[in-house]
Amino acid sequence: MNHVLTRAVAALCMTVAGLAAAAPQTADTTVPVPAARATYQLAAHEFDDYAYSYRLSNGQIAEFSAQNNRHYVVVRNRGITQTMSALQAKRGTPVQLLAVGPGKFVTRDGVELSFGNEGQMVTIANFERLPAAKVAASDLGKPTLAFR
Repeated sequence: MNHVLTRAVAALCMTVAGLAAAAPQTADTTVPVPAARATYQLAAHEFDDYAYSYRLSNGQIAEFSAQNNRHYVVVRNRGITQTMSALQAKRGTPVQLLAVGPGKFVTRDGVELSFGNEGQMVTIANFERLPAAKVAASDLGKPTLAFR
């Protein structure tokens, strides 16, 4: 009797295995991985055109600087009174910029910066992702313009 039961279980297992192999696969187990952005090698003094402070329409300042062949942006607030200015003069957190083209930079957090008009202005997409950035709720996701 054990042989009959063993054979029946084996036949059932083979049938189930055959049905499982024939069933269409509906669950996609792949995970999309975003492609890395191509980097751009800046010329020796190319960033000099952008290493300035730029005033945003909301009164904040975006300061661009270079140090040891790395490029950074810092956002800070400008107070109306001297007391507030003294309190806010402390620099914010610098964020490294990665060059992706002439006058075009990105950050690791997805901020995109594009300089124009010979470095006189900068357009910043996803400005709200920079430390200390203040953006009105109605302006979230909109490009921010700044001028020096």
